[in-house]
Amino acid sequence: MSDGEPMMSALARLVLRLPDAPDRSGAVRQLIATAIDVLALCGAAVTLIDEDGGSVAGAVPDELAHVEAAQQDCARGPGVDALRRGEPVAVADMHRHGGQWPEYASAAVRHGVPAVVAIPVQLDSARLGVLSLYDSVPRDWTAEELSVGTLLAGLAAGHLLTADRLRRQQRLTDQLQHALTSRIVVEQAKGVIAGARRVTPDAAYDLIRTHARRRRVGVHEVARAIVELGLRL
Repeated sequence: MSDGEPMMSALARLVLRLPDAPDRSGAVRQLIATAIDVLALCGAAVTLIDEDGGSVAGAVPDELAHVEAAQQDCARGPGVDALRRGEPVAVADMHRHGGQWPEYASAAVRHGVPAVVAIPVQLDSARLGVLSLYDSVPRDWTAEELSVGTLLAGLAAGHLLTADRLRRQQRLTDQLQHALTSRIVVEQAKGVIAGARRVTPDAAYDLIRTHARRRRVGVHEVARAIVELGLRL
């Protein structure tokens, strides 16, 4: 592993760059690049949990995506165990684990990555996925290396959770804004029809709704046509 100063510099860069990641894939790329740099790895991969149980969100080199997919397909491997336990699972030499995870072990050896450690991407009780660290030669992972990997995964988890929360808030804001805008247009249309037909606003709304049903369109679309295009009922 790199000495203290380069490692702290790499961690600082990750903290600074994560907020600039445009989406999940950007954050994953930053996490993978930092892990490879700090821990002197031959590669790394991140698998995030989705509705289907998991998806390979990023891998360097690309071939490691096949190794990650192997354990998804058979639902067993160090990543599966790490996610279930909520703690890192380290393997010094995958040649010795052919019986424990045969499909995964075969894929790892075939792609030249006998050493792997799988670390949950989690924050408190929220588990988002797994960070897998790979080396091309057998490697006895140290407690310090596992701690650094856990720190990286935790930083990424915090960013992903915050970004997800902000996206949900933005969607809610957009929905509320759309509803408010629609309501304003409908009220304007009611006023136009009420004045033109000399009826009450409620009666005007009934006319708008009836017209919408006959044309099989939304009330908002009819209201916009009344306000913006001069439609009269």
